[in-house]
Amino acid sequence: MKRCLAMAALLAGCSSPPKGPPDDAALARFGHAGEIAFNQEKPEQAAGQYRAALARARTRDDAAAIADAGFNLATAQLRAGQPQAALETARQLQAELARRGVADPGFELIAATALFRLNDLAAADATAAGLTGSTDASLANAAWFLRGLIADAKADRPGLEKAAGALTRTADAADVAELQARLAHDPALALHAADLRRTALDYRGMARCLALAARFTPDAAAAADLYLRAGRSAAAQGETAEARIWLTEARDHAADTGLRQDADEELQHLAGR
Repeated sequence: MKRCLAMAALLAGCSSPPKGPPDDAALARFGHAGEIAFNQEKPEQAAGQYRAALARARTRDDAAAIADAGFNLATAQLRAGQPQAALETARQLQAELARRGVADPGFELIAATALFRLNDLAAADATAAGLTGSTDASLANAAWFLRGLIADAKADRPGLEKAAGALTRTADAADVAELQARLAHDPALALHAADLRRTALDYRGMARCLALAARFTPDAAAAADLYLRAGRSAAAQGETAEARIWLTEARDHAADTGLRQDADEELQHLAGR
């Protein structure tokens, strides 16, 4: 799985197993199996394969393969809804590579994302801030996008404005649209961001943008429908915390009995997991 440094790409499928001369058949096999599982929306299985790839990379004492397998493992853990595990993997690999004199900023982006998911906003922001000056434009843009999400979560409008304004012309279009929607409280722009994320197969980001559109939609019935759509998508992806929040919002906003019943059924389903 190639390194994808935009935040959305931490969750979406990128492909191609780690490479390092000479080729190692076992390492390639584990990497390929992890890639297949990741692309089939089976991140826990992918994590198991990438863990095996990491062990094999350590067997061959290959720093580049260790970095790639570790990055892929942490990415799969994030996708599996295991931010604490992803954070621990990122920190462990950073320390291991540092002993070899290797610095890999991709692990800092994973750590910042994991900290954000763990609701440690101050630590997430501080970690992401260290990446915004990177000469790698994709990494810097991803860090600014994350800082924008953090600022919005803290109701820090100046911080959100700064992050939105810092995104360059090469930034992901969905990231740009989402931060602009958060600034303008614009449901149409949030739905546009959701469409872009759907096209990119970033369903986690898509669900977040649907909920964002619901948040800014003044019509309660329309908002309820958007929250239901966001909640259903999140539930299907195993994002139970977000699913509960959005399905509860759908139920509470709904005037339509059928929609309220649908939300209740989804919530009961989550409770049985």
